[in-house]
Amino acid sequence: MSSTTTPAVEVTTIPAVDDIDELREGIDRLDAEIARLVNERSGLSRRIQAARMSAGGTRVELGRERVVIDGYRNVLGSDGGVLAEAVLRVCRGAR
Repeated sequence: MSSTTTPAVEVTTIPAVDDIDELREGIDRLDAEIARLVNERSGLSRRIQAARMSAGGTRVELGRERVVIDGYRNVLGSDGGVLAEAVLRVCRGAR
């Protein structure tokens, strides 16, 4: 896919102003779920980092990070790469 992929959800009808609060509640639920998932991902990432380091490897594997960034970019377009880099930074944890 190209880096200009459009988001999966398109607005087909313009919501009424009265719907804004409900729509924002939906965004808030999604944001909470995204944060929960990033936290879960971070835990898995720390386990992988510990395993690699205990075997004498590096904490970060740049080739794997490139695959992750490309995956986000393929789904979300060019901004997906920016999001992936932020997620990776959070999941790397303290040095």
